Amino acid sequence: MTLAGDERWKLEIVKSIGLPTLRLGPREWALLLLYADGQSPVRGEESFHMTFFMMQVPPVSFKPLLLSFFSPELHDAISGLVEEGLVKVVSSESGEPELYRLTERGLSEAAKLAESLKRSWVFVGSALVREGSKVLSELEALKKTYNGKDLIEWIDLLIKKIDSQENLLERFFDRNEILYIRKIYEQHYRTKQLTRATTLKFRF
Repeated sequence: MTLAGDERWKLEIVKSIGLPTLRLGPREWALLLLYADGQSPVRGEESFHMTFFMMQVPPVSFKPLLLSFFSPELHDAISGLVEEGLVKVVSSESGEPELYRLTERGLSEAAKLAESLKRSWVFVGSALVREGSKVLSELEALKKTYNGKDLIEWIDLLIKKIDSQENLLERFFDRNEILYIRKIYEQHYRTKQLTRATTLKFRF
């Protein structure tokens, strides 16, 4: 792992004063997200991927799909937690996303993990060393924002950030590809707005 100057400095400080460091795998990250926000259930597997993608530095790798971003290692970790009996999946008959909940065993393990994080510094992704308490706070805020969020609304948000310093698409696409994505989006958006306006006109 190669650390940037600021990260190398932080790591040396952490080591010099004897603070513990943690390197978490996808399994542990999934448990922490399930534990965040009062152990509220995660609404659909896409909420796991969406939330971790929106982190300042994602702790897992992603690849772009047609309508979203997907982390194979996170998918495998979630499936493993279900098989271990640490997470229960509750399906919905109304077409709503399935709910992922911690079981009693899962809650016990996640609580211990969260406590150890509060007393440690954490490697996030491949290059960032952060205080565990701040990592937990970020997960809490992101879960409240993106858990169960409509996928199309999320795509709208990503597209609207293209010209800002928070352009997350730069992680995967070059400038020409991003401009092309925005062009397609804007054409779709104009069509959608025109259709909506026409519908409202005939409604009244």
